[in-house]
Amino acid sequence: MSTILVNTGQSTVVESVDILVPGAGDIKTLKLPNEDVQPKLAPSGIIDVVNNFSWYAGPKASAAVLDKIPCVFLTEREQKISSLVSGAIYYLKAAAKGVKAASDNVNDVFGVDPMALLGKLNSLGSEGGMMSDIKGTVGKFKDALEEYAVEDTKLLAAHNLKSLEGIYLTSKTGFRYRLPFYDPQQSVESSWGEKDDKTGGVLGGFITGAMSKGETFSETMNITQPGVYIEKPKYFLHATEGITRTIKFPLLNTIRRADVNQVQQNYELLWLLAFQNKSYKTSFAKSPPPKLYTISVPGQFSMPYAYISNLSINFLGTVRRASVSTPILSDKTVIAKQVQVPVPEAYEVTIEFTSLIGDYGNTMMSDAFTTSITNDTVTRGTDPTN
Repeated sequence: MSTILVNTGQSTVVESVDILVPGAGDIKTLKLPNEDVQPKLAPSGIIDVVNNFSWYAGPKASAAVLDKIPCVFLTEREQKISSLVSGAIYYLKAAAKGVKAASDNVNDVFGVDPMALLGKLNSLGSEGGMMSDIKGTVGKFKDALEEYAVEDTKLLAAHNLKSLEGIYLTSKTGFRYRLPFYDPQQSVESSWGEKDDKTGGVLGGFITGAMSKGETFSETMNITQPGVYIEKPKYFLHATEGITRTIKFPLLNTIRRADVNQVQQNYELLWLLAFQNKSYKTSFAKSPPPKLYTISVPGQFSMPYAYISNLSINFLGTVRRASVSTPILSDKTVIAKQVQVPVPEAYEVTIEFTSLIGDYGNTMMSDAFTTSITNDTVTRGTDPTN
């Protein structure tokens, strides 16, 4: 018996990682070896639980009927650059845009024109020498990092979130899933409250001081009155955490839907979700994080970046030992090996996905919100993704 969802023949291992090192006038690539090689699994194809897995009772339903089942589309991703570096790029880009937008009047506020300063810094390297090397190195480092951002730029554009370009730098792993969606209920929450210390930026302190003096004066003038209350404006409080959505579905080990062994198929799916959502220790200081996901439930919600915050698997019915194949590492090669595992009559699978960005209305006006299925083709907006 071999694996079904994981293509062990196409799977590889990562024996080292490439580090971009700024040098004198150039970008060098330094390979840091992994003490524990990291498996890079390859998919055998799209993992379509709705059509190809045993998750419902009764006879096999037609594809046309199953296409009417509410479903979740998942595209698995992995982080290529740390959040520290991508976050720095994200903030620097935003600052550059802000300076450009305010360049006509910024001199009146700060007493100096940043664009003029940038021009002077740029001219320092015009005649060669050390400053020229530094300028060239910075430019090449920026170009090298932006190569990683191509996929994410398209992803955020599809969600109407171009303003977040650079916040995460990722790439697709090749694994794509279609899962049944049983709980279409969702809630929208928002909160308004008192101003925090960051509201208003540079002028916030001045405005707060003026409000405080006005409040003190009014309370003093009305000190003899039995009731003193000043109505204050409320401010929208942005949530610091992204929304969480829960997906729940069963997997039946006693009903066979396809030509493959349903026990192997179900176990391997759960093994894969668990494995891909754990960090993997590769050296003393390196532990690549779990995978990320782009999630779309047509007409319900869409998340460009999310992670599995909880994966729960309950065993239902009688539990017996059964033989399944699982990927393992053997001499830096991914192979399949049989193992005896406890298998219930059915699994009850619950997955919680939490977004890495806020719940913005942008996604509801995007192509990602209108994913559909027509003639075995998945279409996002007007773009067939197949």
